[in-house]
Amino acid sequence: MQIHHIKKAESFAVPELKLITNKARNQEDVARISEAIQKLSLSVQRTLILEELLHILCEQIAQIVPCDGVEYQNERINVAWLSGVTAVHHASYEITLEEVSLGTLTAYRSHPFSDFDLQVMEWLVSVSVFPIRNALLYQEALAASLKDGLTGVGNRRAFDDTLKREFQKSRRNGRPMSLIVFDIDHFKKINDTIGHSGGDIVLKQVAQTLQKNLRISDQIFRYGGEEFVILLTDTDLPTARLVAERLRQSIEALPIAINDNNRIRVTISGGVTAIHDQDTPEAIFQRADNALYQAKTGGRNQIRSSV
Repeated sequence: MQIHHIKKAESFAVPELKLITNKARNQEDVARISEAIQKLSLSVQRTLILEELLHILCEQIAQIVPCDGVEYQNERINVAWLSGVTAVHHASYEITLEEVSLGTLTAYRSHPFSDFDLQVMEWLVSVSVFPIRNALLYQEALAASLKDGLTGVGNRRAFDDTLKREFQKSRRNGRPMSLIVFDIDHFKKINDTIGHSGGDIVLKQVAQTLQKNLRISDQIFRYGGEEFVILLTDTDLPTARLVAERLRQSIEALPIAINDNNRIRVTISGGVTAIHDQDTPEAIFQRADNALYQAKTGGRNQIRSSV
């Protein structure tokens, strides 16, 4: 087992030609390494997508140091990426910038890496440290832009994107998909009674309770105001209705602490529908929303479905 660490990116600037010449085994190596470093330096500046950047780095490493696979892991943001396969021998580089871990890059192959191989990979990885940092910042910013700031669940933009993607996947694979639209009953009255800060507490508690009672594959979004949408993949209408009813009951049984002296209970109404053969993303949402309207006009605190 071979382990090599990059402790601080600042310590590994792009090497000068003289340093490469001193470390290289021959003039041909000098030319190949210099070209690879220059090409990598330019290529990694062209994307902020982490996966694309890792593919570029992997290709350049493999051209100079033959590998069976290259892996990137970042536990902080729960990212695990592998190109190729793992093997007995590996060289790992912990990428750190200003005391912040940017993840670990590991190269694998069936025979040991030489000191020269390790040096070349160190140079190549060091060139990618700042682009990796920028890609991670972009990924975090993108994720934040898709979350509702109050409740922490997906926002309207995230819902629109996810619905289109999962709709296409459902049609392509011939798998069922269902949608639930929930609305907190009498929310205006709640706001008028306990104030908007109390209303915010209600929204957060309802969102957290709904999320806690969902399956891992289910996705929840705040559509706007007091309205939430839940997208259920591989779920037919009867099952979705059971899920919706279970969620309705979980909210009905939830005591919400507004402060030390005030606990209230709220209810929700829900509309449920499932994908049709001739459907569109807009049509499936409209049917669920129409079912929600029926639930609210029918007395609230209930689930209605639309076929």
